[in-house]
Amino acid sequence: MESYELNACVDRLNTLKKDAQRTQKKGLPFIMASVVIWGLIFIARLVSKDLRTANMATFVCCCLLFPMAFLFSKALKADVFRKTGNPINGLIILSTLNQLLYLLIAMWAFDRKPDAMLMIYAMIFGAHLLPYSWAYDSKAYLVLSIVETVGALVITHLCGSLATTAFILCGEILLSVLLYRECKNL
Repeated sequence: MESYELNACVDRLNTLKKDAQRTQKKGLPFIMASVVIWGLIFIARLVSKDLRTANMATFVCCCLLFPMAFLFSKALKADVFRKTGNPINGLIILSTLNQLLYLLIAMWAFDRKPDAMLMIYAMIFGAHLLPYSWAYDSKAYLVLSIVETVGALVITHLCGSLATTAFILCGEILLSVLLYRECKNL
């Protein structure tokens, strides 16, 4: 492939990525929804005396992701659910749905290793953010994906699952602020 053809392809790819970043507000509606969800998980962990109940509440809270992201997308005037011809949007949705497959691991832990379920869920959550660093050209996604994933492992072993929940909640609040700033520059 000639150099100018390659440059044209890269320019087209970057144009598609910028369009996705603008229309989807860099995924900010989903991250804002995750702040609410992790806040609810924290409350459930705080008030629940039974590990099985706390773990079940964690899964129930997850069900709120898409409805809450929809509401936040309306508030931010983002089109995160609109079908477009932009293949980057499809890749972003695929990355979001990919997390659902990994949740099977957390469901296994619910039954077989309940004391590790929240840690596994938090690690899956943190790790699934990594592809968005490329799609949204965002160092915030890159750094927080790694920090949340490794942090969930370390903090759970040192301080327990409630501290892990608080850690992920704080990370998502920070990511929301950073993405909001990035969106202002679009």
